[in-house]
Amino acid sequence: MNAYLLSGLVSRYQQGRFVDSCSTAILFGGDEARSRQTFQQMLTGDDSQENPGLTKIQKVVAAPVLEHLLTETDSNSANWPQIAAEIPQILESTPLDDQEHGYWVDCDQCVRSNNLPPDLERLKRELPEDIRSGLNWSSDKKYLFLISVLSPPPPFIEPSDDLEDERSQAGEDEHDSPDLAADQAQTSFPPLAAKELAVVVRARNSVVAAWLWRRHAASTEFARHAIQVEALCDLVPLGGQSSA
Repeated sequence: MNAYLLSGLVSRYQQGRFVDSCSTAILFGGDEARSRQTFQQMLTGDDSQENPGLTKIQKVVAAPVLEHLLTETDSNSANWPQIAAEIPQILESTPLDDQEHGYWVDCDQCVRSNNLPPDLERLKRELPEDIRSGLNWSSDKKYLFLISVLSPPPPFIEPSDDLEDERSQAGEDEHDSPDLAADQAQTSFPPLAAKELAVVVRARNSVVAAWLWRRHAASTEFARHAIQVEALCDLVPLGGQSSA
């Protein structure tokens, strides 16, 4: 069953000004075009009809989700309806101050593809003490993680003098450029980063989740791509009603 990870930046007019917010969801059961259309409807809700012009979708980023659920023992075809039903149960049973899952860890730096430990014990042993001691290492407690495999950054191109002259003649400020606005939005809302793929992983902590992905991707084109690791977002079946 196809699934797509979508993140959207929305500006809503509130108390005399536009306020930006970012929402993320996985939509399953359809193609990318239908997933995008449904997600945009989720973002605007009834605002587009009741208050036209007061809700603006600034950006939507989409990526396919790997069809396999990665775990510490194997990988199987992901049962998206079952996983969607499991998320509320996990949230209810997890204390709000629980930090053992490790969403706070920069997994892209802790788990490098060019120096991948061969097993979990070596992975644990090689972590800095301040990170290792804060994570759950019990195999009886597992979390669901979302890994975003980021697109490589575009090559830097030094702006030519001709382009600077054209901007100057047109009265454009470099701070008003669309590229700069996109960079600022991504800095404020990391889920808006361009992605090649998304992966759902069940593991005892975020570092283990990243390690499982790095092992899975070792012989693929994504082996050295930067990653983001976070809590699994809402899963929405196409045709169902939910808010992002």
